[in-house]
Amino acid sequence: MTDVVGYLDRWTAQPGGRVAVHLSSAAPGAATVTLIRLGRGALRDEPDGIVFETVDAVPAQAVALRPQPVDAGSYAQVDGLADLPLADASLAVLVQPWLVSGEEQVIVALQGADARRSLRVAIDGDGHVALRVGEAQATSPHPVFARRWSLWLLHWCAGSVELDIVDVRTSRRNTLVLPLPTAPPAWRTLTLAGMALQDGTVGAHFDGRLERPMLWPSAVSSDAALDALLRQRGLPDGALACWDFAPHEQQSLLPDHGPYGLHGRLVQGPKRAVRGARWSGSVFDWRQAPEQYAAAHFHRDDLTDAQWQPDVWIELPPDLRSGAYAVRIQRDEVGDNNSLTGGLCRLPLFVRPATAPSPGNAVVAVVFPTFTYLAYANDRCALFGHNPEVLADQAITLEPADVLLSQHPQWGLSLYDTHRDGAGVSTTSRWRPIPGFQPDQRAWQAGEGSGRWNYPGDLLLVEWLEREGIAWHAFTDDDLHAHGSAVLAPYRTVLTGNHPEYATTALLDAYRGFVAGGGRMVYLGGNGFYWKVACHPQHDGVLELRRAEDGNRSWAEEPGEYYHAFDGGYGGLWRRNGVAPQSWLGVGYSGQGFRRSVGYERTAESDLPQVAFVFDGVPARSFGTQGVIGGGCAGVEVDRQDVALGSDPLGIRLASSMPFDATYFVANEELLVSRPTISGPFSPGLRADVVLQSAAGGGAVFCTGSIAWVGGLAAVGGDPHVQRITRNVLTRFLDPAPLEVERGEAH
Repeated sequence: MTDVVGYLDRWTAQPGGRVAVHLSSAAPGAATVTLIRLGRGALRDEPDGIVFETVDAVPAQAVALRPQPVDAGSYAQVDGLADLPLADASLAVLVQPWLVSGEEQVIVALQGADARRSLRVAIDGDGHVALRVGEAQATSPHPVFARRWSLWLLHWCAGSVELDIVDVRTSRRNTLVLPLPTAPPAWRTLTLAGMALQDGTVGAHFDGRLERPMLWPSAVSSDAALDALLRQRGLPDGALACWDFAPHEQQSLLPDHGPYGLHGRLVQGPKRAVRGARWSGSVFDWRQAPEQYAAAHFHRDDLTDAQWQPDVWIELPPDLRSGAYAVRIQRDEVGDNNSLTGGLCRLPLFVRPATAPSPGNAVVAVVFPTFTYLAYANDRCALFGHNPEVLADQAITLEPADVLLSQHPQWGLSLYDTHRDGAGVSTTSRWRPIPGFQPDQRAWQAGEGSGRWNYPGDLLLVEWLEREGIAWHAFTDDDLHAHGSAVLAPYRTVLTGNHPEYATTALLDAYRGFVAGGGRMVYLGGNGFYWKVACHPQHDGVLELRRAEDGNRSWAEEPGEYYHAFDGGYGGLWRRNGVAPQSWLGVGYSGQGFRRSVGYERTAESDLPQVAFVFDGVPARSFGTQGVIGGGCAGVEVDRQDVALGSDPLGIRLASSMPFDATYFVANEELLVSRPTISGPFSPGLRADVVLQSAAGGGAVFCTGSIAWVGGLAAVGGDPHVQRITRNVLTRFLDPAPLEVERGEAH
């Protein structure tokens, strides 16, 4: 295939900065790399694609394409074993398999210079335990059981190697023995949850949990090993090493509490802060009892970093205008019928302003919800999700990106997918190819019409800002997370994207601090600020989610595992964390439907004189009845005003959506008991509200309550009333005159 895929070393950059471009193509060849600005210009990559212009100040570059492999799958590795006295030794580990059929899964591999004399313990393709030394093998008569903890105890000496397996719950035992014709070799490396291959990669990955690997320089009984691993803390007497999978501030470090300090490394992000064999059921925060969370969950499809070499660098001019850009890679020769994408790849890049605008400026800050883009990265729900056609209420057409993902499982998963062992995917990374992160990508969730939502939907906003001649600067979730509300301080008004669903504590604090300090915010989306996430403390561009307690979810977090490993914070919905979006925005998530959008009807409150500016030039009582996302501007995922959840009782509900059809359903967290009347026609609380409310110090928030709103901003097929309302609000919000819009007051 001549398709080109890749990723950048950053999604947000400063003028004058340097961006590395990592590329791969299965078929070697040549390509041309350019920088393009999206949302303005006269060029399009397809008839209804986003307009763009080439940045002439960045010269086009030729690049020689090559295939770059991805070594997916998490594992742990410890070097330096050759220095230990291991001629007669024991290694114990607690094991909980989650997938016990399929390919071979190596639990422990001891390897040295002579691959023929490696020792490995594995679960074979039939689910039986296999002990292998070189070519010799012993296999257990009975298969192992999924999700049951057992002790695996290896002992080797001159003459033999023995494996004892003891079920932690029942104490059932199984023993395998193999002869060693000579003394044990000088093994150099211990690999857990996989084994090193001759090509330098690691394979035969394990799907499941490991806890508390421990090494002794002598034979140890299984009873003594069980006591050491299950009941003792720290390093038992006589042990050479004790590796600890409990959460650590250095996420990739596998600390050793033994005298030699043989610290290992965790590769490709196995999940930490998970229940181990010692979990009592009485502790739910791993920080309170880390010994009960001393396990790690490994998966063959974990991927934190593809670790590709860069192929080209983009030097950004120091005077480059802030905006939405992309690195465009076009293969010079594609060939016939051997490319899903025509050899074209565009890698998004957001460029911040070189300097802050002067006081009193009329520049809008636009914050692109990159955490949400990352959450959906490599979403495979169209391929393997739970009946997406039922949710969409129509047959789903696979996009080229979907087909590429089906061909490349090694590119990793999204936060909406599950691993092969059934566990939910709790981390996502931008350090890998994400073929669906394209300006014109169509999503089945966006319903009838253009298929635009998330990133492509936000580019509809960009196009509209450019057509309207509104000055704007680009920022991202990453920027606000790293630098807080200081990023927004020079601006009077900030715009969100259409779906800012995922937020860290720092990101939320930045927005709330901006509004509380007198800033004005225009929330042009739905389902916003819904899930709480955490950023990797060492690896920029890696995000963690725990789908705890409640909410519309494609999977549910395991009991007792609701706290993030990355920052120790409680995960799940922001609503469940005591910060419902209504409490500071005025609206919050009420439900979803993925086919048809509707229009809005104005309320009596919209006639109040203090909000007359919103509908200036909009004489109709209904609006938003057309758009390129579902055929209307209220839809997909929608938010409503709710005083019980914190909406300002003096906030003004300007309009509400027309009734939704039966393909819309109330959000899970809205229900205490399932009932047959949770769909659109029977649920008055399932609606999109347009709300305007004041904040302290002259601040204000305008909310549209709908992902589909930006579909009304499209040049072709958009809604002129929605465009006029959006312009009216921005014009007034940029006006420095005091703005107070509470009910019953006219200012």
